[in-house]
Amino acid sequence: MEDAEFEVWGRVAVDRAAELLGDAIPDAQLSKTTRRSRASRGYIQRYVTFKHPTMPADRAVWLFAAPVGHAYDFRPPHARIGAGLLQDPDNELDSNRFAAGMTKGFPFSWKTHLETKYEGYRLSVKVDPDTDDAEAKAQELATEVLRGLRNAGLLVD
Repeated sequence: MEDAEFEVWGRVAVDRAAELLGDAIPDAQLSKTTRRSRASRGYIQRYVTFKHPTMPADRAVWLFAAPVGHAYDFRPPHARIGAGLLQDPDNELDSNRFAAGMTKGFPFSWKTHLETKYEGYRLSVKVDPDTDDAEAKAQELATEVLRGLRNAGLLVD
């Protein structure tokens, strides 16, 4: 699949995952979905921001769709939709899992992207946009993100 076609597929997946997270996280704020590029290759991103439930702090979930081999891909390379857990849309959490409050953050783990200057607490879902339904993969991603937020104590039921 060409990158431009992947972006169309990825936008559907990222938008649906954001909607699901917005419905599940109290007082969540959804950013607009945007197309950005790194090294002349596009990707889709959107942020879901919310307040930490027990501290006066912000948190953000960065949702993204990146084609195989993109700077935001991981090893082994493949097309993916993913999520990053951040302090806020501009700042990563501390890499020290204790300082970041990520002692029980599974399925989020510290990962380095293919372009190694980018790293943070991430999780991702491998996708095959030629055969996978974007909304079904969005549901899978949202389920994993919510599980990670609950494990990290950032979402209280």
